[in-house]
Parts: sequence; C-alpha cells; structure tokens
Amino acid sequence: MRLLNVLVVLLGTLSSIHVNGAIVPPAWADPARNPCAARPGGWQLLFWQPLQQCFRIFQLGFPCPDTMELSPSPSGVGAECRCPPGTAQSPLTTNCHRLFAREPCDAGQFFAPRPDPVGKTAGKTSHGRWGVCRSPSECGSGEIFWPPDGKCYGKLTRGPCPRGKLLTEGKDGLAECQCADSGHLAPFFHLADELCYEHFTRGPCAEGELFLPTGDCGCRRNLPQFHRESGECFELDTTGPCPLGHVFQVEEDGTEAKCKCREGSVLWPDDGACYRAFTRGPCESGQFLIAANATCVMNPCAKGELFFPTDSSCHRIGTQGPCDLNAVVVFDFTARPSIDGVSYNGVCGCAGIVTTLSQTCSEREPQASACRGSPGMAEVAGECHKLYSRGPCGPGEWLVPSKGSIGRATCACKPEYKRFEAANGVRGCHAPSVGIARYLNRRIQSKAQKIAFKQRTSQ
Repeated sequence: MRLLNVLVVLLGTLSSIHVNGAIVPPAWADPARNPCAARPGGWQLLFWQPLQQCFRIFQLGFPCPDTMELSPSPSGVGAECRCPPGTAQSPLTTNCHRLFAREPCDAGQFFAPRPDPVGKTAGKTSHGRWGVCRSPSECGSGEIFWPPDGKCYGKLTRGPCPRGKLLTEGKDGLAECQCADSGHLAPFFHLADELCYEHFTRGPCAEGELFLPTGDCGCRRNLPQFHRESGECFELDTTGPCPLGHVFQVEEDGTEAKCKCREGSVLWPDDGACYRAFTRGPCESGQFLIAANATCVMNPCAKGELFFPTDSSCHRIGTQGPCDLNAVVVFDFTARPSIDGVSYNGVCGCAGIVTTLSQTCSEREPQASACRGSPGMAEVAGECHKLYSRGPCGPGEWLVPSKGSIGRATCACKPEYKRFEAANGVRGCHAPSVGIARYLNRRIQSKAQKIAFKQRTSQ
C-alpha cells in the first residue's frame, strides 16, 4: 500500500513539473542528492546519513523509531523520520498516535493535530506533525461530537459515517462509526447485506421504499414519508419523487410531506422545476431570475458587483455598500455554484477587520422564533429541530408536530416502537419486539442453512 503511495507521489510530481517541455523527476530520484537513486529500483530507496545506508522509502521502524516511517526530506537530500499519514507525534510519549483516537490522552479526550512544533524533543530526525490532547465540545441532547470535523451529529444516525455504519459512542467515550448484529445496534442491522441503517431512510431498499424498524423494506400509508401521488415512501429532506430543484418536506402542520422548492428557489412554470433566485437558471445569457413573478431580468451590475434586491442597487464586493458598520458586501454563500449556478445576490458579511472599537457585525436583534420560515422544522425549548428526527427526544422517539400548535412539536414513539421508562428515570421507546424476533428467527434460519449446505457439499 505504501509503495502504491510512492507511485502516486512520483507520478504526481512528474506530471506537475515541466521545464522546457522536459519532465523533472522528484528530488530524491536525483543520484546527486540521493546516492541510492543510482541503484536498480532506486526510486524506492532513500539514503540514511547516520548509517550511510539505503533503506526502502516509507519503511516503518528501523532506522526510525518504531512508530515512525522513513520519508524524503523537503530538500531532497537525505531522509528523515516522520509520523505516518493519519497519525501525529505526542510530546507526552514522543511516539506517533492515531489522530482523533483516545491514546495517549486521558479518558474522555481525543488526540488532535497541532500545526506548530512543540518543544525540542524531535531533534534532527523528526520534523513531522505534532498532536495535542483535546476535550470534545458540548453537544445537544441526543447528539455526539465527531472530532475529525468538530461537529455534532445525532446518535444512531449515519452522520459522517460511511454507508452501512451508524454513529455511536465507543468504549472510550468517543464517537465511532459501528455496525453490529447485537446490542443497541441490533434493531438497525439489515440481515441481507449485514450492514446497519437508520430507520425511515432508504438504506438498502429499492426506490420508493424505506428501511423500517421491523428490519424490512416497505412503505406504510401512515408514515409522514408517504407520497400520495405515487403511493410510495421517500426519505425526508431529499429530492425523493420531486422535480429538479425541489425537496421532499413535511408541511408546516406536519400532516404529510410534499414536494417544495428548496429555500431561496423559484418555481419556473414552463418546466415545473425550481431554480435558485438571482442565478441565471432558465434565463438567457446576461440575465438572472428574480422571485417576483418568477421573471428573468437583465443583470444591471458591473463585473465585481452584486445585486441587492431591497433597493435594486449594485455594490462592489468588499465595500460597505448598504451594510452596517463593520460589515461588507459578500457573496451569498448559501448558494451552491456547482448545483445552483453563480449567484448575483449580494449579502452583508463580517468585514474581517477589527476596529479600535472592537465592534463586530454579528450584533443583530434575535429572531422572534427560532424556526420562523423554515419548513419541516419545529421549536422545542427555544431551539429549532427537524421534524421526524430524534432532536432532543429519548431513544426510539422522534419529533412530531403538536396538535393545534403550528411550528411546535412533541416527542413520540416512532411507528411500531413501544414506550418504556427505566427505574433510573430514563424514558424512551423500544424497537418492536416482533421485528427483533423476526430478525433473530432469520438469523437462526440463515445459520442453519449454511450448516446444512456445508454438510451436503462435504459428503
């Protein structure tokens, strides 16, 4: 694997550096700098000055410390010991440790990269990355902190995990991506492919079906994910059965999900698609789409200027324009250029320059409602949460709209889940016992079939 990385580095270097049409090899392939390069297969060898010997590139251990590997020096002359990718050196142990794991830190902490070198313990043989112990940030109820990106995600959701794994708390107290056919992950285990999926997402299922708590793929009319027109079920907040630019979301009262234009988009009657306002969308060159009457207008702004719809004015990027003190005209970063196209909508953002008064551009009046104008969201204890997600609820629960109170929600058991209250006061909902029994029965049958097959083939 590491030799493959060498090839990638070599080919990347060869393809990116050209002098007068000739390809310049990497520094360590020059025999004048690396005596080992003159030998057969010399591109895989590095010269280690202390022993006057050649060693294989990226070799782990000797002549380096056990946890380090031999790497080319930045100058191309000689070699040095560095921590392998995905690891960093700890000033506590001087060894290399895996990033975002517990070791060598105390319980509840994780090992994170630190950009600047620490101390002088590295000497002349180690100029690699250093790490430091950090504590996870506080997350909301039902959430867990993910060290690699510093964000909070819902427990037992896919979050940042690869397909087939869910985010849960590991034995060291840190978040891990796991899948298992026992314990708290058993209700999410799919027997056919032996992977784990969130309930009420598409998961391993066919188009129009959801992965249900029973362990099966199906669709139920009583689910908020049910689409009346097609008679199928689709995951919320995805494109689902919707046309271009739409998203499948629940109504504000939470009764059912429908196709809606994504926030900031405009319905174009001619093709039924939704396009981001203030982008070209379906318009001619030099025009952009405005929300009023879904019409195309000529872009009145010069190059380097953005449009402010409140007074139909144009202002140059980086100037104060119509913005408050310490705010400047910036791009609308909520628009996705690769999907929506370039946005000509101007917004006010922080200037990034601290004045002598130490004022900031974030001093604004708070919104009257945390979820005002956000479809598919509801307010709980002053915070905004997505409907039909766990939010602040207990295990096995999700947020459903409160009857008679638009924009607010309450915790309820997911369909087919059963309410429980433990002796320690923890409340929640168990996955359906029928589904678990069915899963266990299938597992027993599967094992019996495998044993019978082995017996037949061995005769």
